[in-house]
This record gives sequence, C-alpha cells and structure tokens, in this order.
Amino acid sequence: MGVATTGARDAASLRVGPVHWLEQAMADDPGVACPPLAGTVRADVCVVGGGYVGLWAALELRELAPDARVVLIDAEGCGFGASGRNGGWVTSWFDELDGLVERFGAEHGLWLAQRSTEAIDRIEQVAADAGIDCHLRRGGTLWTATAPAQAEAWRGPMAAAQALGQADRIVPVPPAELQARAGSPVLLDGVELTDSAAVQPALLARGLRTLALRRGVEIYEGTAMKRLERDRPAAVVTSAGRVEADAVVLALGAWSAQLRELRRAVVPLGSHIVLTEPLGEQLDALGWTGGELLGDTRMLVHYAQVTRDGRIAFGRGGGAIGPFGRVLPSHLVDPETVAVVADSFRRWFPTLADVRLTHAWGGAVDHAPGHLPWVGAIGEHGNVHYACGFSGNGVGPSALLGPIAARRALGVRDELTASRLVSDPPGYLPPEPLRSLGGLVVRDAVRRAEAIEERGGRIDPVTRALRRLVWFTMPRALEPRMWRSRTSAAGRAAP
Repeated sequence: MGVATTGARDAASLRVGPVHWLEQAMADDPGVACPPLAGTVRADVCVVGGGYVGLWAALELRELAPDARVVLIDAEGCGFGASGRNGGWVTSWFDELDGLVERFGAEHGLWLAQRSTEAIDRIEQVAADAGIDCHLRRGGTLWTATAPAQAEAWRGPMAAAQALGQADRIVPVPPAELQARAGSPVLLDGVELTDSAAVQPALLARGLRTLALRRGVEIYEGTAMKRLERDRPAAVVTSAGRVEADAVVLALGAWSAQLRELRRAVVPLGSHIVLTEPLGEQLDALGWTGGELLGDTRMLVHYAQVTRDGRIAFGRGGGAIGPFGRVLPSHLVDPETVAVVADSFRRWFPTLADVRLTHAWGGAVDHAPGHLPWVGAIGEHGNVHYACGFSGNGVGPSALLGPIAARRALGVRDELTASRLVSDPPGYLPPEPLRSLGGLVVRDAVRRAEAIEERGGRIDPVTRALRRLVWFTMPRALEPRMWRSRTSAAGRAAP
C-alpha cells in the first residue's frame, strides 16, 4: 500500500497496518494459548478488556484477594488494542499540574501528580521483579515547541511545580542544547519532564498477561462482550457463553464509548505512528542517544521515541473521529493520515531524508473532556466499575487507575478509592450528529491554526474562535442520565 506524499521510496517499502510492536512481542514470546470462553463461568470478579487497565486490575484483584476467582476476557488478544499500539510513552501528570491544582486544589492536585509518578515506579518495579523485558528506559521527556505560541503550554505547569516545591519535575532546556540532544532543527524551545520512561508497549502488555496467568487469573481471548447485564450478580454475555460475577471491571479503552452511560463522555480518536529502519551510525550523528522521549505541545501532538534497536517511532494524534462512539477501521489503518505523519517526520529530521520507513499503524484513543481519566460505576447496583478517558496518556496512569477500579470492585475504602479520580464523567459532549460534525470542523480549525503558527503567521478570528471550541462540553444538567438519577460521590450511575 503506497503513500504518495512520502515519495516513491516510502510508497514501495512502507507496511501500513502491521504493528511492529506486536510483531516483535509475539515473535519474542507468544505466550500460552487462552482459548475463547464456552459455556457459563461463575467468578468473583470479571474483567472485560485485556489491555493495561484490565491487566493491572486483574493483578490487583489477585494480590488483594488471593482466593478470589478472577476471569478476564478480551475480544481479540491481550495487548492487541491501544496497549500494544501506542507510542510507548510512560509519563506522569506533572505536565498538567496547573490544571490539577485549578480543578482539585493544591494539596490534592499535587497528591495526584505524585501518584502518577509512583505509577511509573510501579511499572518499573513489576517489570524488574517479573522479568518483563519491555525495554524500559527512564530518560525523561523533551517537551518542545516548534512555534513560539507552543511555548506557553509549559508556563503554567512549571509555575505550579515551582510553587509546590517540585521545580525539578520540569526543567528548562536551552534551545541549542535541545536541538543537539534531539537532532531536530525545528525545535525552538523546550523543557525536560524528568519523571518519564520509554517502553516497548506490546512487550509490557504481553508481559503483564504472562504475569496475570502465573498469578491465577483465568484469561479467555477471542471473547467479546456482546451484552452486559447490570444485575446482582452481574453477567457478561459473549457469543458462546457468559460470565456471572459479583462485580465487573470494564477496561474497554475507546470501546467504552459504546456503553450507553458513556456514549457522550468518551469519543474514539485516531492516532498514527511511522517507524524507521534501524539507524545505526546515523543515530549517533543525529545526537538523540540519551533515551529521551520527544514531543511537542500541539493539540494535534507529535510524539516520538528511539527504540532499543535504534529505530525512531514517530507519531501524531488527532486522527479520525469515531461517530456514534464507534471505533473505525481508519483508526487502525489510514494511509492518508500516515502520509501526513510521514511528512512531519521528514520535516522534523531533514538529515534522515534517505532513511527508509518500514511500518505504519494506528490505534484508537479514548478521548474525554478534561484529559484526565477517571473511575466510575454504572448500573443501579453499583457493582459494575470502569476506568476510561485516558486521552492518549494511558501507559503510566493505567497502573494507577486499573488498581483503583479493582479496589472499588472489592469494596476497599482507602485514600485511592476516595480520591477525586473516582467520579462521574467530567463532562458530556454534544449529541450526535453534532458531536462528529462539530468535531471535524474544530479539528480542521486546530490544524489550520497550528500550521499558521508554525509558519509564523497570524490566525484569523474565525479559526481562533473555532479552535477554542475544542474544550466545549454540554452542561451536566442537560445530560438526560443526570435527570433520572444523580450519581453519588462513589461514581454510581443509573443505566
């Protein structure tokens, strides 16, 4: 499948669709087979979804309740969704510290940011203890600007970090040093986020799968949830069976938007990655050898890492919008978006003009207002729990939110389950078709505005006004579900 804008060389060699991360992970160790569910199974807790959130939840359940029967089902295979397709960024919330403080207050906002850093520590420790070689490198993140206006993004978080005694979390990097460390001439300014790590995401997901099996979690793959019965006990109905459980944890990622309770709280968005061939000495010449993650502050964010075998994985968010909460084929394979990402890669790294791009793939992000995930509950019995809304930053926070959902399912009451991460959806998007049509208009405005900024031009008033609508949500009082039943602080909602 060719991509014309990257030239004849890329058109002949680029593999659009196959996910290099998953190819590498499955070749390394496909793991034991977990056949589909057949018949009826009784469990203490059923986890739906075998990505990071579901696997961390299952591990937490087994740790806190060793005698509990924990059943996990996945529609395809563990890690085959966003957990095995992402850019491998393991980052905290210190880049959003000012927003956390504004929303939750200084004390709780800082507490949440610190817990997000501890989630990175947990991933590193579990990987080390379990022998999961997920290529984890704690080299920090170079958070950069390719236009003067983008530099404003870190002013607020940096000021909040300094005010709260956390100045070492966000450190300014002089432009000359930035370009020398990343090898890109388009970088005008930047900071380093010091509590970050890079991973090979599919190796992490498949390693967590192996660990879950070792600790007694029953996993059924190729087993999609067809219906959810919000009763007591709850039941997860599949094409060939059902799981009846005292509690359910839903870890569906972008597919959360198919739940009727969340159809206006989450929208699937596409994100795509291109991958280079191994660069060898060209990487040394580039200078990007410190293991840092690299990204910008755009809304349609660019993100990149250098893999352990010396490739550059370079991605961009803000792809296709899933109408009516659907995950589309174009979220996973979209040659048109791949062409845009490939062109951006060539612009960022002009000295790599002759480097061959070998793979390109996409994935669906569970985008939600506020950009901060949350744990909630649905159904009148409050025994169906979920975690979603990671908005493209899920590798690290999933190690925090998954265990919180598990603790909620077990009825644990502590500072985690009482935190502000346990809540109703933070906002509701407009109904369809206004949501999808309006989303396309706003996304195009964001694209225009960011392109104009990078050219040094002035944004016209209409484009500027439309770009502001990216933060638009409907008043909570206009969400019909809020009319029928006010949710409690525990995140319980009527169906």
